[in-house]
Amino acid sequence: MKLDAGRIEGFLKTPTAPIVLLHGPDAGLVAERGLRLARSVDGAMNDPFAFVEMIRPDADEVLAEANAAALTGGRRVVRVRDAHEALVKALESLVKRPPEALVILEAGELTTRSKLRGLAEKSPDVAAIACYAVDAARLPQVVSARLRGLGVQIDQDAAAWAGQNLSGEEGPLGQALEVLALYAGEEKRIGLGDITAILADGGDGSMNDAIDAALTGDPAATDKALALSYDEGISPVGVVRVLLTELLRLRVAAGAMAEGASAQEAVKAMRPPVFFKREAVVAKMLRLWPPPALDQALAAALTAETACKTTHVPDHDYCRQTLLALATRARGAARRLG
Repeated sequence: MKLDAGRIEGFLKTPTAPIVLLHGPDAGLVAERGLRLARSVDGAMNDPFAFVEMIRPDADEVLAEANAAALTGGRRVVRVRDAHEALVKALESLVKRPPEALVILEAGELTTRSKLRGLAEKSPDVAAIACYAVDAARLPQVVSARLRGLGVQIDQDAAAWAGQNLSGEEGPLGQALEVLALYAGEEKRIGLGDITAILADGGDGSMNDAIDAALTGDPAATDKALALSYDEGISPVGVVRVLLTELLRLRVAAGAMAEGASAQEAVKAMRPPVFFKREAVVAKMLRLWPPPALDQALAAALTAETACKTTHVPDHDYCRQTLLALATRARGAARRLG
């Protein structure tokens, strides 16, 4: 059966069909919904006997796992990643004899000529769910609703900016909303100035040169550009805030890479777009800073921001030490990668 949009959320919480086909061009949304379905079966994902995940298996493997008994009781979950047309025979067998397990088939974009999709949509024991990116017209409302679910309010003009500049694909969108919720802090509110400061591209200038040099592993260039920015009247707090912005943007892009995108693809997907002259620089940053390292860098930058606003702390020196520490770490990562 083809599940319409209004029924999807309720179904993901409580699946009423033993077999689910998730398909569509938004790979991030397919994976996110597959994970939600797997989690709907209490305790299954924490039990190696109750949960199995397979990548592009053949039909016999799917049938064997779908019909296997639950050794520790409860319901089993069989999650099939990268499902393909060769699984039609397996699906035909499962439709004739529906399994006790919850079988989740995750596929890419399937045309109307797809036999797998056709069988799923006409069978009452299979839920076929299409996964498409949110279109730009609906994106402001989706952003507002998703942030509201995280306890954060966003101003109308900020939501409109999001609709024009953010991607509607689940992976990049989800990462961006996590960043916005983190930035909102205790105030739990995002305005237009906040969202443009967090997610807009940095631009040119000595301050940005210093940050680029730090995150690509060039301590000497970092020190030189930072000194110039101080001479231009840029405050240490201002430098650290721009650093935080860049790290948060990188964290969004790193999430896309965790879903399988290359550094170049992640950069191209950033919204608003990265200035073309910086694309190679930002791609290098993403290769040097995986998500765990970015999380640590964000923690260091947040500490630096607090320190630079504290009386009696030598803020110029603290900011400099923070950037040089990041530059040294990035240089080490570059050497390890060769």
